[in-house]
Amino acid sequence: MWQDAATAPRARFLTHGGSLTSVRNVALVVTGAVAGGLLLTPPPAHADYHDTRIRSTTINNGKPIVLGTSNAVSVTVPAVTEIYDDSGGVATIDAQLRSVGGGYFFTFLEGPASQNMTCVQTTATTSTCTGTAVVHQHSLDNASAGRQVQLRIFGYVYDGGQYLLYSDPAHNVPLLKQTTLATADATPEPVRKDGTLTVAGKLTQPNWSAWDVAGNRPAVGYGGQPVRLQFQKSGSTTWSTVKTVTSASDGTLKTTATATASGAWRWSYAGSGTSAASVSGGDSVTLLKVAKLTVDASPEPVAKGGKLTVTGS
Repeated sequence: MWQDAATAPRARFLTHGGSLTSVRNVALVVTGAVAGGLLLTPPPAHADYHDTRIRSTTINNGKPIVLGTSNAVSVTVPAVTEIYDDSGGVATIDAQLRSVGGGYFFTFLEGPASQNMTCVQTTATTSTCTGTAVVHQHSLDNASAGRQVQLRIFGYVYDGGQYLLYSDPAHNVPLLKQTTLATADATPEPVRKDGTLTVAGKLTQPNWSAWDVAGNRPAVGYGGQPVRLQFQKSGSTTWSTVKTVTSASDGTLKTTATATASGAWRWSYAGSGTSAASVSGGDSVTLLKVAKLTVDASPEPVAKGGKLTVTGS
């Protein structure tokens, strides 16, 4: 019997249903239990309760789950999951995503109770299952950032056994905060060749443990992070790193650079253990055109008090 609200099965009558995801071979056998207030009938004595396994799975196509200050993200969980049980597969399934090792994050997959994954029996003993979770802002807190997200499934197999399975750590994916870099601002514009540019910006991330008046997570400065200043020469498609700058406590960025050619400047952040990578918009800076003045005076030499003819361009 599961005790906490995050992990307890929801009350319902059990009907034929779905499946799971890549997980360790861990099964929970319950011969009789009260779940959500319903008394579950003990399974038959001949049933084998230790043969349910997850053979393969993917969560979010193996990519990190990234969320920012607002909106929700749909996560395919899994793309394909193969489940084995010698009785033919799972009769009911409740699947949820949850953070590992800390944090508040957990969410059930979309769909009816006991059938929130769609399963197709492919052999006499295996099924393939798919499902989708919609991750909302209210499911997050700061302690969840950087945590691995696992799939947890529970239900009944066809022979009456109850199972509880978790995805294998090798198939889990991290939950990351989305970062934002303000468009780089390079001044002065235009600038003389080999002149000094001042480039500013700001790195922010969401605070998942607070709310703003609009009901979203507020964006806050992300300090102490290494951010690369990059330059792309006009006519080129390649960005090169000029220097690395550490963001201030409020997330602001400011540095100077030498303008050797016309082109665009931007900021690039590689990400951290809790936050995703991001790139700012670029700011194009043109070098001032250089004027060249020539002069010619004649005749040469000339007597004192004599007249000179001066031409130039």
